Amino acid sequence: MNELKEYNGRVPACGVFCGGCPTYTREKNPCPGADINIKRCKGCTTFHLCFKDKGIFHCYECCEFPCKKFKSFSKRWLKYGQDFIENQKMLKEMGSDLFLKYFNIKIKKYS
Repeated sequence: MNELKEYNGRVPACGVFCGGCPTYTREKNPCPGADINIKRCKGCTTFHLCFKDKGIFHCYECCEFPCKKFKSFSKRWLKYGQDFIENQKMLKEMGSDLFLKYFNIKIKKYS
């Protein structure tokens, strides 16, 4: 599993927990997270434009979820210890606040 760091910012449409993203957790020039680096999310042609066009905030809200594009993207992230399809289900059931709390508790548990 990828190193996890505490993160309490915005959860982007794709459902990544930024604290488990290799770009966020790297030592040299890390991403500040989706909350601060909103420009990166807005530049995401995979999901941002799609959810913006549909007027939704997370992929689970889409009637096509999980679409082929999402499944392919999710599969590539399994190597980092995140299952985006499961993340979306958690977001739907828990909401963003409890989603973040869940992962941040997981960090403390395995530290």
